[in-house]
Amino acid sequence: MALAVGSTFIWHEIYVPDGTRAVEFYTSVLGWTTQVIDMGPGGTYTMLVNNGTPVCGVSPTGGKPELANVPPHWSTYIAVDDVDARLAKCTELGGKVIVPPMDIPTIGRMALIQDPQGATFWLFKGMEPV
Repeated sequence: MALAVGSTFIWHEIYVPDGTRAVEFYTSVLGWTTQVIDMGPGGTYTMLVNNGTPVCGVSPTGGKPELANVPPHWSTYIAVDDVDARLAKCTELGGKVIVPPMDIPTIGRMALIQDPQGATFWLFKGMEPV
């Protein structure tokens, strides 16, 4: 998966009830294509692709009870040096953990946080090259 290497804002996802409709909209409006990744037991992950480079993921919320109250929105991932240390600092300063830290095999470690005013974003640290 191509991440915006060297950037601070390294990945984006769109959360919508109907992922298929989102794909149809963005591919039609922007001329993007798609790439589908097999995530094993986690199902598949659809990415929107611009000129051969994946630019964002599509995360359908429909049919997932744990995401029933999540409104449609774009989410961003911010590169950090240490997810757990930054998460601790976030909570120390009044932020809150929405999704606890998790490791995604071959991708990296991430956690979803909310700042004290309610804005959410993902902390992300990619896997070290082997």
